Amino acid sequence: MNGDSSLDPTLSIIEKILHLRRQQMGDVSNAVSAAQLSVIADQMRDRSFKAGSVLLREGEAPASAFSIVRGRVRVSRRGTTLGEVGPGASVAMGAIVSRDTLGLGAVAATDVFALELDRDVLIDIFDDHFPILLEAIRDAAGRHLALIRTMSQIPRQLPRIRREPPPADRLDLVERLLYLKAPGGPFERSALDALAEVAERARQRTIEPGTSLWNEGEHAGGGCLLVSGTLACSSSTDHGPVTFRVEPGSVIGALEAMAGQPRWHNTVAETRVDLLEYDVDDLIDVIEDNVDMGTDFLSWVSSDALNLIERVYGPGPELLYFLTTSQAMSDPE
Repeated sequence: MNGDSSLDPTLSIIEKILHLRRQQMGDVSNAVSAAQLSVIADQMRDRSFKAGSVLLREGEAPASAFSIVRGRVRVSRRGTTLGEVGPGASVAMGAIVSRDTLGLGAVAATDVFALELDRDVLIDIFDDHFPILLEAIRDAAGRHLALIRTMSQIPRQLPRIRREPPPADRLDLVERLLYLKAPGGPFERSALDALAEVAERARQRTIEPGTSLWNEGEHAGGGCLLVSGTLACSSSTDHGPVTFRVEPGSVIGALEAMAGQPRWHNTVAETRVDLLEYDVDDLIDVIEDNVDMGTDFLSWVSSDALNLIERVYGPGPELLYFLTTSQAMSDPE
């Protein structure tokens, strides 16, 4: 990366906070407080780049994210130019929190002044300031929901883990742990003692065919893992009514519960169904004491959204938006 510190003066901590606050104005929740913004701002470095300078290279996991103060940056992915972004954009934050390894290209289209935040520093902030991590999770979940609601056809697989049917009608603690730690799930890498708390608090529930699990618009108090059976769902998306089926191994309800949003679809048992249900407050309590579990959950939600965008939309404005908006703080102006 080539920078030139002579292009712009250094910003004070107050100016950095004001920049982040202005950047935050477009965010629906606007939940990151001034004190929390000051923690982030204090760790951001002033960086200046002349036109043509490389901020990030494709094929490399980004080591930093950049909040653009002045100038414009050209962004590419998989060899395709996605477009340019300007002041207010947060370049590469989405890639960092999703633990993306392909990275993105970012080249200064004009002279650029930006605030740089190292990936490792961001992780340390999450470790030391749980409210910031929690808001990042809520923001990522809310963005994922917003993405789904723009689709004319709901994807066959929502965030999902895969596991064989249970060996018995009732799952003991070990079997619950095996389900929760299944490859591809949000807690695959979580420590067993932390995950045991989630497993112990979860409730196994059986519902009969035709029984409603929840209705669109209801309060979302938690999520569940579908152990066996199938669920028929319907939702009034931006494109009108759509229907889809949820199959064993799927995690449902977690996105809206973590985002603090109401249920976004009706859900009815097609067959006899077994579920593992958990309250969102219980999950948040466990995550607060086990931050690695929280960063794993954040990565799971964000990477699923990234994969969905690339699979459904390809290289377009949706991908540019994901890669250049802040998953922890704001939307670009």
